[in-house]
Order: sequence, then structure tokens, then C-alpha cells
Amino acid sequence: MFVREVTEFQNKPHKQVSPIMKNFLLAFSICIAWSFFALWLYSWLLPNDVKTVAVSDFPKLTSEKNTPISSEILNTTPVSENLEKNNELFSDEDDILRDKTKVIKINIFGLSAINADKDIVFRFEEGISFIKDSKSLIIPKSLIDFKYKINTYLIEHPKTEVHIISKYSAIENFETPNIGIQRGNEIKNLLTTLGIDSTRVIVKSSIEEIKFSTDNSYSNAIGFEFKHLNEDHIALVTPEITAIPEVITFYPRISDSGILKSKKLDELVETVINIFEEDPTIKITIVGHTDNSGTANENYNRGLNYAKDVRWYLVTKGKIDRLKIKVSSKGDVEPLRSNRTRNGRSANKRVELLIE
Repeated sequence: MFVREVTEFQNKPHKQVSPIMKNFLLAFSICIAWSFFALWLYSWLLPNDVKTVAVSDFPKLTSEKNTPISSEILNTTPVSENLEKNNELFSDEDDILRDKTKVIKINIFGLSAINADKDIVFRFEEGISFIKDSKSLIIPKSLIDFKYKINTYLIEHPKTEVHIISKYSAIENFETPNIGIQRGNEIKNLLTTLGIDSTRVIVKSSIEEIKFSTDNSYSNAIGFEFKHLNEDHIALVTPEITAIPEVITFYPRISDSGILKSKKLDELVETVINIFEEDPTIKITIVGHTDNSGTANENYNRGLNYAKDVRWYLVTKGKIDRLKIKVSSKGDVEPLRSNRTRNGRSANKRVELLIE
């Protein structure tokens, strides 16, 4: 029976492979052959020093939010090269430090000062605080040295001035000047009390979105920036110093009883007051002069009385210290013009204030 089945199978007609299939198989075989050839050629041309690097060999990039920057980074990284320059000093947002290859975002809090090149001059961990809607500032004991550091820097850099950057929020009370300026003026008063020239202290306010604490306080209120001295600004805020004369000649209204009160006498008092305000250390000698209408002794006494009358008026009306004013008389010995004419005699009757 097995022989019959084999015979039947051999006698069945076999299906023939079509020409299309033959062409496909041929093309596929050629493609496989060329692929192996290309891989061999690539491996032969590849440089010997090229190494395969595993993905695990690359450093992992991580981002840790709110990680405090160490003091070593602040001390060794020049901020002049890296700090993003903008119009504000320090904000609640992250300040940006940049170098040639990367961007480092950090949070700068506390009390800081930078110079014109954006280098950090000093930095304290704690900051100056304020309470919402209050101009009063809270200065921790740890910051007691900040004003001395500012004073030292200004002394060592005479061509610089310090800008106080004082923050405030738009949700605080509206006042004029704004509450940021008022807080900055509190710091300015501390600096000027130390002896710092007020013309070298500039107060600026910075309005920002401030996140107050639960007790309505904010601890990053003030920052400092040293800039090149603006001499034009100093010229505007510095009052013009009045030149103090060496001699003031005054022609009083005179009667038989002495010098009479007049508008010119009041103007003389104002002039002397201004001189003492410019220099409280000066001293004045009032000298009386007369014409030759009497004897030498009479003229001397008359000139002395002129001087005493003027001193009395300066002391009583001008509130000037009497000890700073002396009186003297030259009588008729130093005439300005001839006593032969009426105009000449009037010119010789005068009072001179000698300023020392």
C-alpha cells in the first residue's frame, strides 16, 4: 500500500515557480549581499581610536529647586562676568549668573552691595526687614557693620556714590513720596549720621511683587549699589557757598542820640547771620568812624558809640553771640574823603565790620 501511495504522489503534476517570484528572490539576495559588504567596508574605514560610549557614561543633569548657593561660589565666581545686568538690583525672582558655557540660577537674599562692575562688595545672610505699610525698618544686630563697610568703600573710592535701592509693593498704602523712598531715607539718615556726605547717597525705590510673610513682614527690603560719582548731581544738590567778605562798610542813619533803626540796618543783620551760618568760628570787630566836626577825643567816643549801637542791634535782633563781636573806634583819623564838603563828611561817618 505504501508503494502505491508513493507512486500516486509521483504521478501528480507539480506547481511551477513563477518568473516574478524568481526575480524577487534574486533582488532580495543581491540586497542582502550589498548590505553585508557595506557593513564590512564601514568597519574597515572607522578610525581605531573611536570608542563606543555607553549612555550611562554621560553625567546626569539634575535640577534641585531652592538649593542655597554656598559662600564659596559667591567668593570665587566673578559676578562682573556672570551677573545678568538689569535695571533692578535684587528681586524676589532668581538672579542669573552666566559664564561662557552655562547658566546658573541662584536665589540672592540678605543684604548685599555691588559695585559699578557688578562685583559683590559685601553680603550678609540676613536682610533688612519692614512691615507692610510701615516706613520703619528692622535691622538685625548681625548687620551692624553694613554702614561701616559703606563708609570704608566710599573713602577708598572717592569717585563713587552709593545708591540705596528700597523695595515696596503696589498693594501698600499710597503716599508721597512713596513708602519705598521713605524707607530708603531712613537708611540715608543712618549713613549721614556716621559722617558720610549726603550728596554721595542716592535713594531709589523699586516697586515689586512682594510675598509678605504671615505677619506681613518682608526681609529683603534694601540693597546697595556703588556707582561712579555723578558730579552734575552734586552741583545741583550742593548749596552755593557764599564768599565771606573781609570788610563790610555800613552807612547808618545817625541822630544826636545815636544810630537809628532802618531797612539797611535790618539787611546788615541778615548778612551777618548768613556769615555765621557759613562759618560759626568767625569773629567780628565793629569799628566806628566819624568826620572831624569835634575834638579828637569827642570823635573817638562818637565812633565808639556807633560801633556799640550796631553790636547791640546784632545781638538783640540777630541773636548773635555777644562774645563773638568786639567794638572799636578810629574817630576821624581814617577819613575816606575830604571833610571840607558835606558829601565828604557823610562818607567819613560810617561803621566797618572787620571779619576774622
